[in-house]
Amino acid sequence: MKTKWKKNFFTLFVGQQLSFFTSMIAQYALIWYLTDRSKSPTLLAMYMLIAFIPGIIIGPLVGPLIDRMNKKILLLSGDWIVALAAIILAIYGQGGPLPFWLLGVAMFIRSFAGAIQTPTTQSIIPTLVPETFVPKVSGLNGAFNSASMIITPAIGAFFYSLLPISQIMLVDVAGAIIATITVLMTQIPSFEHLDNPNSYLHELVAGFKLVRHHKGIFNFLIITTLIGMFAWPAFSLYPLITTTYFHGSISDASIVEVFWSIGSLLGGLLIGLFATTKRRLTIGVMWYYLAGIAFTLMGFLPDNRHGLWLFIALQLPGGIGFMAANGLFMSIVQQAFPAKQTGRIMGITQAMVSMASPIGLIFAAPLAETIGIPPLLIIAGVSIFIGNIASMLLPEVRELDHMVVMTDATDDKIDND
Repeated sequence: MKTKWKKNFFTLFVGQQLSFFTSMIAQYALIWYLTDRSKSPTLLAMYMLIAFIPGIIIGPLVGPLIDRMNKKILLLSGDWIVALAAIILAIYGQGGPLPFWLLGVAMFIRSFAGAIQTPTTQSIIPTLVPETFVPKVSGLNGAFNSASMIITPAIGAFFYSLLPISQIMLVDVAGAIIATITVLMTQIPSFEHLDNPNSYLHELVAGFKLVRHHKGIFNFLIITTLIGMFAWPAFSLYPLITTTYFHGSISDASIVEVFWSIGSLLGGLLIGLFATTKRRLTIGVMWYYLAGIAFTLMGFLPDNRHGLWLFIALQLPGGIGFMAANGLFMSIVQQAFPAKQTGRIMGITQAMVSMASPIGLIFAAPLAETIGIPPLLIIAGVSIFIGNIASMLLPEVRELDHMVVMTDATDDKIDND
C-alpha cells in the first residue's frame, strides 16, 4: 500500500491534536474557575447547558456546508473563533475577575466553534484514510485526545493557581496558530458541491432523510441520545462530585480527570491497534457494559477520603469502556454513508448527541440539589445497560454488525489527491 496518505493525514492529525491540547488547558482552567467560584450544581449545570446549545442548533445546519464548502476554511474558522473569544477574555480580565455572564458567552462561543470543527474533522477522516483504517483512526484519535487530557487538567489547575484566568485563555491563540499552519499544509479532497444544482435547503433536508431512512443508524442514534440524556449530566458535574460530596480540592478534581483520561487513552489505543470493520456493534456494546458497571459502582461510594480514592480508581475502567465503545460506534456512523455525504451526517449526529445533555441537565440540576450528585452516577450506569440491551434486541440496529462499508474513498483516490 502506498504511504502518501499517511503523511497527508498525520500532518493534519498532529496539528489538530496540538490545538486540542492547548484548548483543553484553557477549558479545564475555566472549569476550575467556575467550580471554585460558584460551588453550585445548578450554576455549573447552567454553564454546561450553554455549552451544548450550539451543537444542537448548528450541528444539522453546518452539515450541508461541510459537504459544499472548502473544509480548510471551516477548520480554520473554528480555531480562530475560539482564539477570538480567548483574546476578549484576556482583555476584559485585565480589569479584575471575569463576570459570570462573560464566561457564559465565552463557553457559548467555544461550543459554537466546536459545532463547526468537530463534524468537519470527522467528515474529513474517511476522505484521507483507506476504509479499512477508519475504525483504527477513530480509536487513535480518541487515544491521543485522552493522552492530552491526562495532563491538561493538572496543567490547567497549575496555571489557575499561578495566573489570572484571563491570561490562561491565551494558550488558545497559540493552538490556533499551530492548527492554521498544519491545515494549510494538508491536501483535503473536495467533492465540488459548489457546482451542485441542489440548494443548501435541499441538501439539509436530504441529510435528515438519509439518516431517517437508514433504520439501523437512526434507531442506534436514538438509543445513544437517550443514554446521553441520563448519563452526561453526571459527567458534567464531576468537579462538584469531587469537591462537595468527597470534600476534595481542585487538585483532587484534576486527578479524577487525569485517571479518566488514562482510561480513555487505553480504550482508544485498544481500538486503534486491534479494531476491524467486523462485529463492531457487539464489541462496542461489551465495552460499554464495562463503563456502565464502573459508573454504577461510583454512585455507591462513601463520602470520605477512602471513597474518593475508589472514585479515582473507577475512572480507569469507566474511561476504557466508554472510549472503546464510542470509537467503534463513531466509525460505524462514519462508514454507513458515502464520504461525500459524511459532513451532513456527522452534523446531524452531533446535534442528536448534543441534544441529550441539555435535556438531562434541566432535570438533573434540581435533582442533584435535592438527593445529591452520586445517585446520578447510578442512573448513568443503569441507562447504559438498558441502552445496550435495546441495541442488541432491535434487528435493524443489530444488523450494523454486518453493515456494508459505504465510504467511497479508495487507496488510489487518496494517493492521487
